[in-house]
Amino acid sequence: MNKKKHIELTRLQGAIAIASFSAGVLIAAVCLFFIPPLGEIASSAISIVSELLVLCGAILGVKASYDTKFRKFQAELDQVIENEKKSSD
Repeated sequence: MNKKKHIELTRLQGAIAIASFSAGVLIAAVCLFFIPPLGEIASSAISIVSELLVLCGAILGVKASYDTKFRKFQAELDQVIENEKKSSD
């Protein structure tokens, strides 16, 4: 994958994670402060918020895993190239 697509994918993942986290916090705040009975959050709202937060964590976890594997692969490839240059000299 070229660097431009990698940057676009990273931005998209970050935007989705931020949007899902913000939506979860917004839903919780609306249920807590604006929907009667005030100060009580319905169980359906809690489940939606938890699902959005799990989505946020999953997206960030997949991104971190992908970035780690990509860096490891790049380091191994650089090592192979360096060894090939040494052996050809």
